Amino acid sequence: EVNYFPSCFDPVRHAERVPIPSNHIAGQREKAIIEKENNFTQPGERYRSWASDRQERFVTVWVEALSDPRVTHEIRSIWLSYWSQCDKS
Repeated sequence: EVNYFPSCFDPVRHAERVPIPSNHIAGQREKAIIEKENNFTQPGERYRSWASDRQERFVTVWVEALSDPRVTHEIRSIWLSYWSQCDKS
């Protein structure tokens, strides 16, 4: 069953109005290289903090997702490199 929104069973609802703040921000945007990036420590620590059964479920879900025939070899390799950098233990 596909659940499209809005539908004849659940019509469109408008979000309530939110006041727009009158504060103005001044300054310049800068592009800068972060000297020492570490994008993988926090996810690795989070994964290791889980119980072993939760870790197993997480891995199983990702194995199933990456095993989909529509996932290209390139995408699969990128994700595997990300996950291997998260948990270097």
